[in-house]
Amino acid sequence: MLKNKRKHDYMEKETFVVFIIIFCVILFFLIYMSTDIPSALSGGQDLYVNELPTRIVLGPHVSYVDTDNKELKHLNGCDWNAYEKYGNYHIRYTKHTKFVLDIEKLD
Repeated sequence: MLKNKRKHDYMEKETFVVFIIIFCVILFFLIYMSTDIPSALSGGQDLYVNELPTRIVLGPHVSYVDTDNKELKHLNGCDWNAYEKYGNYHIRYTKHTKFVLDIEKLD
């Protein structure tokens, strides 16, 4: 009976630790994502380019951005193939997660 009591206490402690770890991961994710909200509300970061990259798809979950511009390589949430490759573009994106908010072609 004493052995069962120790096992039960150990399982309760283990469950509590797992709960705390999951809570901390979710909290970290929410804090990290919320840091971009002020950036998005203020209009985001500005980037002016005269050539957009090409997204090369190798499989259903494998693709990469083909460009020499380091800033464009790390932008997320945009289908580059939906725009003309050459032209003057104004790109707005969030500061931390580099999520594209808007792409505007300048005349």
